[in-house]
Amino acid sequence: MTFRDESLPLPLRVHFLYLKDSETGEEELKLVGVELGDVPRDDEAAIALPELTALTLRQVVERFPRWLELARAHATPSLDAQASTVGLAVAVKRWKPARLDPNFLRMVAAEYRRHVDEGDPAPITTIAKSHGVTPSAASRWLKRARKEGYLDAS
Repeated sequence: MTFRDESLPLPLRVHFLYLKDSETGEEELKLVGVELGDVPRDDEAAIALPELTALTLRQVVERFPRWLELARAHATPSLDAQASTVGLAVAVKRWKPARLDPNFLRMVAAEYRRHVDEGDPAPITTIAKSHGVTPSAASRWLKRARKEGYLDAS
């Protein structure tokens, strides 16, 4: 899956492996790789590539949890029993959470479920920190996600 954020000079690619247990039918998307930047076609293209700076790396690290959740929410692995690499190009712009669009609600719901499954004692607070908002705002997002059917009532 490739992310092209208008605020970053370089694309970010994440690589997943689709795993399915043949006995239990349990499915898993396992993150197996991350790439930052483009592969140049030739020397001239290489010279034209933007430099990878510390600021760019910091921005990637700060946003990576959100991109990873989005990637997991959008990934639709094949039904083939063999493990396969999942890829999907997605244009990612800065989120405007106040709009609470379906993609954002799905992403927040997936992030919440993951934190709960991992035993996080305060998943709403964790989500709030990862998005740079108050726990109250994150709670409102989850309330809306439940209302829209992206998250089971709990």
